[in-house]
Amino acid sequence: MDVEDTGLEIEDGGLAPHSSSALERIKQVSEALSDAARRARISSRRRGVYSSGGFQARRGARLMHILSVASFLLVVVAPSLACATYYLFIASDQFVSEADFTVSSGTPPVAVADGIGSLTGLPAVAIIQDTQIVTNFVHTRAAVEKLEQSVDLRGLYSDPRADWWARFKPDSPIEKFLKYWNKMSDVSIVMPAGIVQLKVRAFTPQDAQRVAQATVDICEALINDLNNRMNSDAVSAAEQELQRVSKRLAAALAALEAARNEAGLLDTEKSALALNSLASEAKSALLTMQGQYDTQLKYVLPSAPQMRELNSHIQVTKAQIVEIESKLTSRSVGDPNEPTISTAMTKFGELDLERQVAEKLYGGAAASLEMARVNSESRLMYLKTFITPVAPEQSQYPRRVLYSAMAFAASLTAWGVLCGVALTIRNYMA
Repeated sequence: MDVEDTGLEIEDGGLAPHSSSALERIKQVSEALSDAARRARISSRRRGVYSSGGFQARRGARLMHILSVASFLLVVVAPSLACATYYLFIASDQFVSEADFTVSSGTPPVAVADGIGSLTGLPAVAIIQDTQIVTNFVHTRAAVEKLEQSVDLRGLYSDPRADWWARFKPDSPIEKFLKYWNKMSDVSIVMPAGIVQLKVRAFTPQDAQRVAQATVDICEALINDLNNRMNSDAVSAAEQELQRVSKRLAAALAALEAARNEAGLLDTEKSALALNSLASEAKSALLTMQGQYDTQLKYVLPSAPQMRELNSHIQVTKAQIVEIESKLTSRSVGDPNEPTISTAMTKFGELDLERQVAEKLYGGAAASLEMARVNSESRLMYLKTFITPVAPEQSQYPRRVLYSAMAFAASLTAWGVLCGVALTIRNYMA
């Protein structure tokens, strides 16, 4: 080091410091060394923080690490192992038997389809309704009770050879068993053909086939019962209508007979024709006698015997004509309450019209009854099974690997959500 750099000068054979510059330079060097040491300490502290992790330096970091590991074991590992153990080693095989059928009408198809069918190509509305009736019936209590009688459904699904989780508890109420049956069976409609697909699960192939066949049988019995009820209702309605119109016809005939007895006439038209003929003959005879009287009056006195006799015949004939006309029309010269042919014809016409209407109604009702009886011998709906239930050879449920993977994925998702919520709360409270 040079002497000048130290801030000292040689004066009179010795060292002598400057009075001000040396002290200031020493002070500046001291401050620079102190600042450099402070910066070195801060830099080493920051490197230590970054190397050890920000969250680990916070209070409770070790507890959070322990809780995260414990929650992973409880939420992910334990449920996943439990589900995998059950599905891979404990769960019983479930076999599926399938049946496909359709509900069709027994009447021949008409030339023009209904509005929906003509636009969409779907089956008729009546067929769709009948198909819906069948599919809804499968998952009802009535269907379960019928299956209980035919195949002992509750005992079949309570088989102790099946695993405890999948089998049904035999002492549970019918409502729970109905929910269990809805889970073990599936029925759907495939459009636009309207095909009904029935799938039934059981713990053995033979049981699956038995239950599926019994379900098809009760569906067919339902269709037959609906047929019988419709046919019975149609015949009963036709019989009631025939009884009603027969009473009306009997009343019309009785009223017509009473009117004939009262008027003393069997046929007003024939009586009127006869009276008209008599009146015409009497008028013709009157004209003849009147002509003879006028001719003879030119040569014989009115007081002559033959003229008085001829005049007497003329008066009698006139009286007969008046009497005949009074019977035909209401211009009666006698008793005004005495019935005439015209009034009798009006009354008889009304009664005869009622008789004709009653006879036509009776004929139509009789034909309807006969048609209803003929139709009752045939079916209005059919259940056509084109895929019969068979015993499956391989189980389809449970899907062991898929269900185990789904359980692991669900547990892992739940654990991730739980950890995210915990970290959010911790950061908020820090």
